[in-house]
Amino acid sequence: MAEGTIGSFLTKISNEVEKQMNDDLKSFDIDANELEFLIELRHHKNGKTFSKLAKELHVTDEKIKQIASKLEQKNLITVSDNTAVETDKGLDLCKKVEKHREETDQTITGMLSKDETLGLVNVLKKMLKSSENKD
Repeated sequence: MAEGTIGSFLTKISNEVEKQMNDDLKSFDIDANELEFLIELRHHKNGKTFSKLAKELHVTDEKIKQIASKLEQKNLITVSDNTAVETDKGLDLCKKVEKHREETDQTITGMLSKDETLGLVNVLKKMLKSSENKD
């Protein structure tokens, strides 16, 4: 891909965002899979079964069991009868990560005018919609 093309910029941005996200999550002592697991539990006070989590996160049941084991060791969830329930500690962690992401968004949008921000959001939405239609 030629240097300076839209594709090369998007690749660089994607790589940088992924690197930053991983660095940020390390500071919270979780990884991206664990965060997605917690997010799926966020609004389910009675928990979710492993099979539902596997389907929604597009991973195997075995992978869900591995993630659940890590989260349970960190006291972020409890597990009973293959159902995961988020603990108060897990909920607090999600709130902290969410707050950090909002601060990051504000840093990024602080570099752009309101019109540039709206334009960027619209372009990204269009790209995601196009990508989803291919699946």
